[in-house]
Amino acid sequence: MTPDFHELKKGGFIKQQGPGLFLMRLRTIGGHLTARDLENLAKVATEYGRGEVHLTTRQGVEIPGVRLEDYQALIEEIKALNLLPGACGPRVRSIVACPGKEVCPNGVLDTREMTREIDRAFFGREVPVKFKIAVAACFNACTKPRENDVGLQGIVYPELVAERCRLCGLCQSICPGGAIKIIDEKVTINRQKCYGDGACIASCPTSAWVEAARGFVVFVGGKMGRNPRLGYKMFDFVPEDEVIPLIDSILTVFEQKRKGQERLADTVKRLGPELFRQLVSFPGPGEALRKANMAR
Repeated sequence: MTPDFHELKKGGFIKQQGPGLFLMRLRTIGGHLTARDLENLAKVATEYGRGEVHLTTRQGVEIPGVRLEDYQALIEEIKALNLLPGACGPRVRSIVACPGKEVCPNGVLDTREMTREIDRAFFGREVPVKFKIAVAACFNACTKPRENDVGLQGIVYPELVAERCRLCGLCQSICPGGAIKIIDEKVTINRQKCYGDGACIASCPTSAWVEAARGFVVFVGGKMGRNPRLGYKMFDFVPEDEVIPLIDSILTVFEQKRKGQERLADTVKRLGPELFRQLVSFPGPGEALRKANMAR
């Protein structure tokens, strides 16, 4: 019986060059693998492939040179070793993420936990065309969130506790956007220039700068390929606990409004980013941000 290649692709088993050869695509959660995972990958690649792996651009692993007749045994071994199958075709792909604040000194959010939540909620979801999500912990945006259908970029907005400030000027000197100025012995901040990088909070010797709000800038409608397009900065501030419902609403609007084989980028361009944003269900920037008078 002829195998159903469409069904096989759902589980990351993809036809490759060469007669009767396939590759097995596995995913990671934001690029994280344990030493034991690496040992198990080497074992599987040696037993079922040709003893090598390929690291994908979406932080996954592909094992080339797999035979179709070994598929069932391979899948069972992958499950037994707690490795994670990938996906291909018209569905939500692996979530890409940077190391986050746990590792990176510039990180302002825990991308690892956020990526786990997004993976649990959306990975493998059937959609009209492929759908990609990336998470970055800071304004350096190492995972290129604007090149994805949905991209999250971590931000933390500061608030000054004036009575703690000694006017040392350190925050003014290190602010990458030039948002903080000391004028007439008074500290001011231009919210439009604030990168949300948290440098002032991390470096203040008297803890005068404190966190007012932490969350993500959300870009929508990016893609690469033949007709690349950068995503629109559609939501200036989204609290961490509202990310999952927001992405779900974006997916729903896309499924309802797309035409033919449009990627999200094409749908957003056709409708216009402002109209698309209005169609998405999102309650607003959050109470913490409003109280701090930082809505942008």
